Amino acid sequence: MVYDPDDPATDATARAMFEEQIGWAVEEGVDYIVCETISHLGEAKIAIDVCNRAGLPLVLGFAIHRSGRLRDFDGSLAEACRICLDEGAHLVGFNCHRGPATMLPLLREAAEEVDPARLCTWAVAYRTTALQPAFGALVDNAMPFPEALPGGLSFPVGLDPFQCTRYEMGDFARQCHELGVRYFGGCCGTGPHHVRAMAEAIGRTPAASRYSPDMSKHYALGTDERLLRHNRDYVPHFTAEPTRPG
Repeated sequence: MVYDPDDPATDATARAMFEEQIGWAVEEGVDYIVCETISHLGEAKIAIDVCNRAGLPLVLGFAIHRSGRLRDFDGSLAEACRICLDEGAHLVGFNCHRGPATMLPLLREAAEEVDPARLCTWAVAYRTTALQPAFGALVDNAMPFPEALPGGLSFPVGLDPFQCTRYEMGDFARQCHELGVRYFGGCCGTGPHHVRAMAEAIGRTPAASRYSPDMSKHYALGTDERLLRHNRDYVPHFTAEPTRPG
């Protein structure tokens, strides 16, 4: 990271980097710019100004770590979003760091002051919690040999136990849509099955829906009348209460 709010000289460095990258995008005829994982309001303002000068709409995503705030701004996240919209951003919101469970509260907070249609988000596909709100802080207490984890943290290469299911990402999309947010998706850890489930959760049927799981055809757990009875009888129906790992 180059930008440092305590070092004015880094303003010019950051601006030059934005101008170079956005300049390439303009040459290629892009429709808009996505600027993501920004944790300083000052840096966001520079990006907005460069995009405004280039005549391109900007979708801006703030990355909010464990503190729940931006690194150079003491005001609320909602206020920071409003400032960015006033500066000329087309959409503003949050991306990365947080999974659905801890991303949605940020959106709801921002929606109290900002038109939800001007908000955006793309969450990581990991099960973050109120205790560990950012996936960089996740710790797998069930790990049998925690000393193998770099720095003792599951991030970035031991996150497997925290992976969201397609249904969790679909529910995230549904809640975003119900809130009034219209630009949402997935960040780190998101796979095509997640994106498909998110589209289906808001009533869309993408071409890939032809590959969506259909458990009615499962050889032993399905209900299709063409399935063989001896296979269906082989696996008893579950009657116990469902449990969660961990």
